[in-house]
Amino acid sequence: MPPTVAIITRAKNETPHVRRALEALTRQTFTAFDHFAVDSGSTDGTLEALEASGATLTRIAPEDYVPGPVLNAAIDRTHHEIIVLLNADAVPLTDDWLAKLLQPILENRADATFSRQVARADARFIVAYDYERAFNPANIVPGFFSAVACAFRRPLWETRPFPAEGYAEDAAWAKDHEAAGARFEFVPDSAVEHSHNYSLEALFAKRHRQALTFNEAPKVGRQAAACLKEILRDLIHAAAKWKFQTIPYNSAYRVVIHRAVHGGLKER
Repeated sequence: MPPTVAIITRAKNETPHVRRALEALTRQTFTAFDHFAVDSGSTDGTLEALEASGATLTRIAPEDYVPGPVLNAAIDRTHHEIIVLLNADAVPLTDDWLAKLLQPILENRADATFSRQVARADARFIVAYDYERAFNPANIVPGFFSAVACAFRRPLWETRPFPAEGYAEDAAWAKDHEAAGARFEFVPDSAVEHSHNYSLEALFAKRHRQALTFNEAPKVGRQAAACLKEILRDLIHAAAKWKFQTIPYNSAYRVVIHRAVHGGLKER
């Protein structure tokens, strides 16, 4: 018998993307899956959309949401041999998104896979550029992984669940498993629409708490050099695209990220 598959969706106020994501799931060519969802306090119609979809729904309080423990609890409520994670605001772009994501696992070429993410049409110029670079197959390096849209064998999780602390739980989890010999594969043909136009304040908060997960020594010189290098790269890209008006925001965006990372590493 083929292995059983569970799709787990995490959600909080994901309208309007959640409805498109749920509709895309109904069109998938691979249909042998059970759908589970965890909602952490939606008030914008997301909860109702999940209820109408037929997913097995668990509700938690917003203050109880910590990524690692929530994922571990959700997986523990299932019995399936392959776990698929799909954020409620990640919209599969093709009807064979799931089939392609699962194929390397079903063919025993990989223990875990993850999808390409494509920025939304309304993404800021610098945000779209980051997604374009990050999910370019030529730029994928060992240790890069995203739980926004991914799949993995259950024994992988049973051996080492997601970290109980931190907000870069997927990257830390993948890094540990790859170090132990697990096979991770990026599947560029399995794509989802996903991006966020964070305010600079929200961007700082996100990158700061992500940096708290990694046990690395903060180095001001290294962080500053990386920041300047990226600002220059962004400037060249903006000029090539005749998007000169984006340059001030692009530069502020980079400075905020590197200040947040340095502060998080220092606090850690």
